[in-house]
Amino acid sequence: MKQFWAIYKFEFKNYVKNKGFLIVTILLVAAAAVVLSLPRLGEMIGSSDSQAEQQAAGTEEKSEILLSAASLEEAEKAAAYFNQALTDTRFTPVDEDEASLKKEIEAGAYSDAVMLTGDLSYTRITANVSMYDTLDSRLKSAILNYYRQTAMEELGVSEADANKILTTQVECSLVQTGDGKNQMENFFYTYILIFALYMAILLYGQFVATSVATEKSTRAMELLITSTKPKNLMFGKVFGAGSAGLAQFVLIFGTCYLFYNLNASYFQDDWIVQSIFNMPLSILMYAILFLVLGFFLYAFLYGALASLVSRMEELSSAVMPVTFLFIIAFLVVVYSMNSGNVDSVLMKACSFIPFTSPMSMFVRIAMGQVAGWEIALSVLILVVSTIAIGFLAAGIYRMGVLIYGKAPTPVEMIKMLKNNRKRA
Repeated sequence: MKQFWAIYKFEFKNYVKNKGFLIVTILLVAAAAVVLSLPRLGEMIGSSDSQAEQQAAGTEEKSEILLSAASLEEAEKAAAYFNQALTDTRFTPVDEDEASLKKEIEAGAYSDAVMLTGDLSYTRITANVSMYDTLDSRLKSAILNYYRQTAMEELGVSEADANKILTTQVECSLVQTGDGKNQMENFFYTYILIFALYMAILLYGQFVATSVATEKSTRAMELLITSTKPKNLMFGKVFGAGSAGLAQFVLIFGTCYLFYNLNASYFQDDWIVQSIFNMPLSILMYAILFLVLGFFLYAFLYGALASLVSRMEELSSAVMPVTFLFIIAFLVVVYSMNSGNVDSVLMKACSFIPFTSPMSMFVRIAMGQVAGWEIALSVLILVVSTIAIGFLAAGIYRMGVLIYGKAPTPVEMIKMLKNNRKRA
């Protein structure tokens, strides 16, 4: 146990003292603090320049649009309504035909011209249509409401009653039964946590592989293996890297949670931010659980494969099968999330396969319907598989010390492990 703790402390300190680790952590923490404080900072800057903003708002010009209809009287009536409905534009009623309107637009005096050709039809004349042009959609809505109001007035409904009818909103309250999930509300924080889990496992698994391959290529592994048991070396490396990754994860997400609560009043109308930070505590606990177990599982695999290479140049090709397996699991989960079918047969099967369950089961817990026994069984299989792969990785690590040149095939590795066990 002393050997394990010595290796664990050494590996953990190597990560937390690494300049790259510190720079990335500081940048992410600072970015989270700044982004979540932007509304407060904007208000502070805005209050200092309030007078200038008020003056600018007072002098801001609205876009002017010519409005023509069957008669000037009809154009004036419609323009009065449109000026109230579309407050960022100014409609000027005119009695001109299409040719005259085109000349006005070509002269550059006005940005657009609209000619009402019927109760629910119009012709728009303009020089340029920008990529983010929204005038047509807003104008269609205004014309539809204007037609409805006019029709109701002709039927004897007063203007006030017509406006009340047109502006009435439908109220809805949603009641969910049992342990139902609202996938739309849960999607954003689930996606962020899944992506964080994906990056952490992939990144720190590669760190473990690089550390093992470096020791192998420099022959340092041969010296370590003579004074320390292989399982202490392997478990110490993996636990050291895992602790550093978990500390980084908690620090970054803890900063996000802290600054969100400090500025929560500024995000009351932002439903996306609200949905991200209003996640249940149980979801966060499950995320940490599957992050830790998933990391250990893949880190042991990365470490075992890295111990078989003789040079650093061979590392990427050696760990490629494990990387591809993890990426495929991630893509399956993301596809299921985007389709909304997180309880499909494929996702249910992946929830009990150790290599895919860290992400699949977590997504089903966050966005789907999962029985308690399913969660317990999935975690049990993952824990047992992780421990088994950990001891298997330690055996491969011990065997890899003496292997140089071409890496053995899986069948050859199994035979060598059996021979080592018989000798032991």
